[in-house]
Amino acid sequence: MMVLHLKRFLVLVLLCLAPMAHADLQRLQALHELRSEGYTAGTYLLIDNNLFERVREPGNREEYNRSLGNMSRLLQELGNPSELSTPFASFQLLIRELEALGEEEAHYNLATVNRIMQAHGEFDLAAANAYEQAAVDMPADLRALHKQSLETSQILTLYQNNMFSSVGVYFLENQEGLFDILDASILARSAELKGLYPGQADTFSRLDKQYDFIQPRLKNPLSDWVPTIAAFYLQRNVQTLNNLAREAVRSGA
Repeated sequence: MMVLHLKRFLVLVLLCLAPMAHADLQRLQALHELRSEGYTAGTYLLIDNNLFERVREPGNREEYNRSLGNMSRLLQELGNPSELSTPFASFQLLIRELEALGEEEAHYNLATVNRIMQAHGEFDLAAANAYEQAAVDMPADLRALHKQSLETSQILTLYQNNMFSSVGVYFLENQEGLFDILDASILARSAELKGLYPGQADTFSRLDKQYDFIQPRLKNPLSDWVPTIAAFYLQRNVQTLNNLAREAVRSGA
């Protein structure tokens, strides 16, 4: 009888812990997506203000504003913690200042673009710290999906940043060979993910093909500058990885 009562007690404990564990996974996913949207906003803002893009495409501004809207929504889901909402507000306010400038003035105001990307770096650092705190004891396979998504976003933003000689890199420690470091990490983790998620082999092979197509251009931006095409392919990879992560969270990782 004692053993039966103990088993029932353990079942009740597990039933109580399951919703808490799921909530923790959802919070981790929200923090990851918050960072992901931040990089998307930065990428399309850089494309929109690049001196080599003489004609401004309305779609670029629509994309970064969509990401800003998603970031605001995710912050609300997270309870608008001040350590995240404050740097986000600064990031968004600077973008609005740039948009308020005259067309020609805005296009060539690289000092403002630099301040915006600095604000993005400060926001991303705060979000990264929050993510690491939430990621303790979280599934390694889910974190691998997040890392692959994040580094794909980073190499894309670095590529767009490369055409701004007066805009610094604030979202990573600026060191020689950053492209090669990120590239090697992305390739190695792709092989790791195929082992972690054998049922998604076809999906990861498709991601590899899309990355392989754009990779030569990432490493030699001055010889074949294709900012919109690079964003198209790599953003598709990011979205697929984020969808896989959401599905993993829904299934309890």
